[in-house]
Amino acid sequence: MKPSAVAGKLASAIPWRRSPAVVFGTIALFLLALAAISFWFGVLDNRVPLARHGQITLVPAGYMVLMVAVPFAIFSLIYAEIELGASRVFQESPTRLHLVCTFLAVLDAVRVYISWAPTTARSYPDTLTPSSFAGAIAFLTVATAAFVWNICTSTRNPAPTP
Repeated sequence: MKPSAVAGKLASAIPWRRSPAVVFGTIALFLLALAAISFWFGVLDNRVPLARHGQITLVPAGYMVLMVAVPFAIFSLIYAEIELGASRVFQESPTRLHLVCTFLAVLDAVRVYISWAPTTARSYPDTLTPSSFAGAIAFLTVATAAFVWNICTSTRNPAPTP
C-alpha cells in the first residue's frame, strides 16, 4: 500500500478537518506531551535564558515548549466551547487559515527568542520591546481575524434525529 493511501485512509478516519477544537487540541497535546517527556526523561534538560521579573534566569527548555503550546490550547478550548455549547460546525478553509497564522505567530515569536537568547551572555543583552515582536503580533492579528471569520462562517449543527 502506498504511503499516500495510508495517509488518506488515516485522514478520513479522523474527523479532524471539521473540528478546530480537535486540530488545535491535538497540537497542544503533542506539545504538552513533548514537554512532559522532556521533564521526566531530561530530553530537553539544557538550560535556556528567560527574562523573568527583570532578571535573566536559566530554565529547562521544556518550559519553552509549554509556552509554545499555550496559544493552541487557548484556541482549542474556545473552539470546544463554541462547538459544544453553541452547536456550531466550522468550515475547513477558515480553520486552516487560522491554524497557519497561529503557527506563523508562534514561529516568529520563537525566532525573536532565538535571536535574543545568545545576547544574554553579554554584559548588556539586547532589550526585547513590543517592536521586536511586530511580526508575531501581525500574524496573531491575522490569526484572530481568521478566528472571527471562522466563527462568522460557521453554521448551526442540526439536531440529531432519534
